[in-house]
Amino acid sequence: MKALKTENLELTLDDNVVQMSVTGAIAPESLQSSFDWIETVQSANDNIQLCVEMQSDDFSDLAEASQQFRRVGDVLRRAHDIERCAVVTDSSWLRNSAKVEGAVIPGMNIMAFSPDEADSAGKWLRDEPLLEPEKTEPETAIVTPQSPQKAVEVPPSPPVKPENPWDNFSVKNVDL
Repeated sequence: MKALKTENLELTLDDNVVQMSVTGAIAPESLQSSFDWIETVQSANDNIQLCVEMQSDDFSDLAEASQQFRRVGDVLRRAHDIERCAVVTDSSWLRNSAKVEGAVIPGMNIMAFSPDEADSAGKWLRDEPLLEPEKTEPETAIVTPQSPQKAVEVPPSPPVKPENPWDNFSVKNVDL
């Protein structure tokens, strides 16, 4: 789908993730265009997720950034089929605001990320693991001089069950 670009708003579609970049005040007609664009994308694709990028340097002050984030919230409320939204911003205030938005928009899970966590945001949107699985080293084999060709794997130690001081607790001669 062709990207939507306006003065301070850009929407692109990449692998079922709508990338929304907000770089300043969003004009009302741009906001309406974004509603229509997302609706068209949703009708043509299943399982669309949203990534919103906003940087504090793009706004004159916190009040302007807050106002524009509320407009992004309007987009989120109208995008009924989107289950996940990642907000990538350098502003801790906007990250916290995103958490509040996530609590009040039914059916949408919103998670906030700093710019250096943008890769994690993409993984989260695609439902991929955020952490790489730990690499395990092969079991160490024990080789004895009597049988160097026959290596035996060391079995893992069974879990040690801690003793519970209450195991032998009993109550006698109690009047109820």
